[in-house]
Amino acid sequence: MKKVACIGDSITWGFTLLNPWRQSYPAQLGRLLGDGYEVRNFGYNDASARFDADTPYVLKGVYRKSLEWNPDIVLIMLGSNDTKTRNWDPEVFRRDYCKLVESYRSLPSNPRVVLIAPIRIFLVKGIPLMGLYPDTMEEGVRPAILEIGEEMGLQVVDLADLFTDRSCCIDGVHPQLKGTTMLAKKIFESVFSK
Repeated sequence: MKKVACIGDSITWGFTLLNPWRQSYPAQLGRLLGDGYEVRNFGYNDASARFDADTPYVLKGVYRKSLEWNPDIVLIMLGSNDTKTRNWDPEVFRRDYCKLVESYRSLPSNPRVVLIAPIRIFLVKGIPLMGLYPDTMEEGVRPAILEIGEEMGLQVVDLADLFTDRSCCIDGVHPQLKGTTMLAKKIFESVFSK
């Protein structure tokens, strides 16, 4: 059985969903993949790729558990919380994101690592809710992840065009059930249907 680790923040965890254990994108991806795959959700609310951000992913228990699980496939979707003014530094983001990727690439299971450039961030009534900035995502985080993927020879799934407006993300950031369903299908088609 192939083990799939979904690494990420509240978008991966399923924040705002009524039942994240069934409705998050990792849960739905597991159902799409069916027998032969075990998909685990290692999302952590508010997590950042930066090691010195307000909530660094690498300092959370889910990070250690994801490494100990020794997965065959690792899907990394971090970066939204790095758009906060206090977290954003292009050089530090690149450095720490690469270190995070390498921590998975060096596992004994020699996993396939796939980078996921996150969904868009939408303003709500002109305000960046939770301090997450669309411009930083589109001009900083997304290009950095695309470049890192190219430099490291890794597949990148770019979710920039998955949602064209915030109808699937009422708060401008977190997908509701329709959105997580679209997210799971996109990742399934991009990573597993080739």
